[in-house]
Amino acid sequence: MDKGIVQKFNLRTFGHGLLMGIADSVPGVSGGTIALIIGIYHKLIKSLTVFLNYFKKGFPSKSFNDFVSSIYFLLPLGLGIICSYYFVTKLLVGPDESPGLLRQDSSAPYVYAFFFGLVFISIKEPWNSISSPSFGNYLLLFLGSLLIYLYTTISTSYGSSNFLLVICGALALTAMLLPGISGALVLLALGQYTHIANSVHDFDLEPLIFFLFGGILGLVTFVPLMNFFLKEYSEYTLSVLAGLMLGSLITLWPWKYNYNGDGLSPNLSFGQIFDNYSALELTFTLFIFGFGMSSSYVLKHYLSDN
Repeated sequence: MDKGIVQKFNLRTFGHGLLMGIADSVPGVSGGTIALIIGIYHKLIKSLTVFLNYFKKGFPSKSFNDFVSSIYFLLPLGLGIICSYYFVTKLLVGPDESPGLLRQDSSAPYVYAFFFGLVFISIKEPWNSISSPSFGNYLLLFLGSLLIYLYTTISTSYGSSNFLLVICGALALTAMLLPGISGALVLLALGQYTHIANSVHDFDLEPLIFFLFGGILGLVTFVPLMNFFLKEYSEYTLSVLAGLMLGSLITLWPWKYNYNGDGLSPNLSFGQIFDNYSALELTFTLFIFGFGMSSSYVLKHYLSDN
């Protein structure tokens, strides 16, 4: 048994979950990004793999200790994610009659600017783990970025149905584990971002049941696959993850046409930015961007498990 994973429920792991939940609340940022920065990404995928395999293999007694170890890590982490997602989306999304910070023109650019800076400076985390980047690594970096760019062109006129909620759950909960592709971004692209957030706030169980069912299907399929690639093709996998983070900057661009939360909004061009925002607003946005960059340093050096 891996003694390094065994731990009691502790506030540090719970705190890591809080940070991941905050990231998962913002389209373009994922809990996987935070997990990479604070050094628990491999541990997260490994623990999820152990947890899922215990059920898939029929509860083998020889794996019980490893299963319990994974619970000790995943339980406080998961509780932290749930708690912060609930409260942060309440602040960022809010109901239609009182839109949150991400749905107001006056505040949304600053929220996006903070996370733009955080992700921008953190791209080096997976990339620095590649000992000697080759053409293949650079190609995968480019393809990862291209994937996000293409994803942002998806139409959002999908309507609403239980089947769509299952699809959203499968894609969103899987995306939460991928740096660069956030669950919030998936929901925003599919027009379900505010619907799911408000269902959580209102404890509307019917859509959440279908959503979580899809999420379980996605995790059962994705986690073993991700664990395999991290073990067998670690540097190539990290190249893709770095590309996904790089591509996510497209969705985190602070200045957009609208912030209503109904779908992915096109970004404003530089000319439009200078036409629509004052010098003071732009200066403050750049300050928040710098604050986001410095926050990455804090996460890496003071809150990490490294």
